[in-house]
Amino acid sequence: MQIIITPDPENSGEGSHDLELFFALMRWLRAALYFGALRMTKVDLLRKSSYFLFIGILLLLLSSGCTRKTDEKQTDNTKKGEFGWHDNITKDDIPDFPVKGYLGGKEVQFLYINFERWRGSNDNVINFSLVKPAQNCGSLEEFTGFTLMNKGGSINQGEWIKSKFPDDAGSYQAFFKTGGQKSSAAWNCALVIESITDKTVKGKIALFFNDDNKSWVTGKFDAIVCNN
Repeated sequence: MQIIITPDPENSGEGSHDLELFFALMRWLRAALYFGALRMTKVDLLRKSSYFLFIGILLLLLSSGCTRKTDEKQTDNTKKGEFGWHDNITKDDIPDFPVKGYLGGKEVQFLYINFERWRGSNDNVINFSLVKPAQNCGSLEEFTGFTLMNKGGSINQGEWIKSKFPDDAGSYQAFFKTGGQKSSAAWNCALVIESITDKTVKGKIALFFNDDNKSWVTGKFDAIVCNN
């Protein structure tokens, strides 16, 4: 009697560890059956085959269960504040590293961050710019970066959360500009303003856009206050 077992290449990849264990058990079973067949009747051989097959399947199931528990434990070990682009964000998702962004399919650094208060319209705006004006609060001919705005309202000390992409943003707007083009993608945001003085606004942010590149700006920042 000869038992031949070969792996299915289409099922390689995830779960390959369990498959390797299974095939190792089957090879052991084949050897046991081969040598046992030399001195067993057909009835005995059938009983032995069923027994070893049952043991092999049981061990495979136990191994799979242990693997799943290990994977779940690793997932649960994600630390608060650890960065990752995703929906349904909270303030705990904001990382502690200095602010940086991802724009146009690549990671970017900001040379200029300001907090604007506009007279008349009463807009409050935070800009994260890849380019720096000739002087602080000066104009930029072509802005490239990210903007978060409270249209006609104040951005105050404390936290503001728009957890999911489809959530209502109220009077807030967010977009990024690159190559003269303004984005229209859905976004979410967790903003924490830690302090506001006449010269500086300190805080941290996680702002994610649901565009093709999954653009984002996140981290801790100090913004220059500009009264326009």
